[in-house]
Amino acid sequence: MQDRMAAHTSDTSKFKITVIPADEDGCSFYLEQYKPFRLASLQQDAHAFGSTHAREIAFDDEAWLGRIRNPSASTFIAVQTDDNRVVASTSLIGPLPNANPASNPYQVVSGAIAKSGTTYNNNNHNGNNNNNNVGGGEPLYFQMSAVYTSPEARGQGLAKSLIKAATEEARDRARQQGRPLVLSVVVYAANSAAISVYERCGFARGAEGPKLAFNTFKNLSEEELNMYFQGEL
Repeated sequence: MQDRMAAHTSDTSKFKITVIPADEDGCSFYLEQYKPFRLASLQQDAHAFGSTHAREIAFDDEAWLGRIRNPSASTFIAVQTDDNRVVASTSLIGPLPNANPASNPYQVVSGAIAKSGTTYNNNNHNGNNNNNNVGGGEPLYFQMSAVYTSPEARGQGLAKSLIKAATEEARDRARQQGRPLVLSVVVYAANSAAISVYERCGFARGAEGPKLAFNTFKNLSEEELNMYFQGEL
């Protein structure tokens, strides 16, 4: 499993930043390691997510595997090197079909794929690109989703490492196509800690400011803030 996951890996001493592949080993890892991490996260910090523990614990394995097999999603994780346990994660979703950030980017890309029959190659996890505005023409839109670190692993810089890895992936793919990159993230306006992390990682608050959005999974409305990557980490 470790060899399969080594294509986009960086070491941070006790932890390893990598991408879960959508092959057989990756799917097994997703169910055995990532799924328990995700469910524990939804229980520990329910306010930080747009989904709920009650909703996702009811998913069968095929529903879980549908996420890792989504051709428009890359799941970045931090694992402990001694036991391969997932302690932090984020997802990079895209290319998105439009420029409007959404609370549920999985739903946006899934809907677009279903309508158009389009698939995207999301297996290029190498290279470095430090130019946020390469090329011309129509931008390539990506969204980062659900950056989360388990309480026991906080203070290690894992969130920043994950954001950096996902950002580098998005920039590399934009550069390969010679197109400018637009990378966004939706954050709850009340989550000042998350906003601060993104700002330290080169994201800026959208000029439109917070907007009230209704969450069907939680049956409540919360203010959301769109943030956009502006430059260097």
